[in-house]
Amino acid sequence: MEDDLARLEPRVARIEADVSQLNSRVANVEVDLRDLRKSMDHKLEIMDAKIDHRLEVLTATVAEGFKAMDARFEQMDVRFADRFDKMDAKFESKLDELDTRFEAKIDEMNIKLDGKLDKLDAKFESKFDMLGKRRFALLITLVSATATLAAAVLGVLLSGLNVH
Repeated sequence: MEDDLARLEPRVARIEADVSQLNSRVANVEVDLRDLRKSMDHKLEIMDAKIDHRLEVLTATVAEGFKAMDARFEQMDVRFADRFDKMDAKFESKLDELDTRFEAKIDEMNIKLDGKLDKLDAKFESKFDMLGKRRFALLITLVSATATLAAAVLGVLLSGLNVH
């Protein structure tokens, strides 16, 4: 057993030396990791500050750009409103002109229609007058014929009385 122990001692010593060396290396790695973490935290803070700054600059730039665009849109709104007002005024003017023309045409047509109606009325009146005269002439003829017939009948009646 001592023999086995004697053979194990150099091996254990070598393992202890390796472990000791590994421990120092692990300690160095731990120190490096702490330094790396600090360095990374610092670099990340710098990057975060840069990103925040760039985001603020970008936000301000975009806001200014939108203000400029809003101002342009307001100018366009004013121009379009002005143009629409002018177009509306022209349209109203044209409508008034058309109304005036239309009223003049209606008045002209009314005058022509009144003239034609007056002519037609005169024609009907002359026709009615002629019809009235014809009726009167017919009435006189009828009365005359009736009187003649009555006279003839009386003549026949009276002549028949004389004959007896």
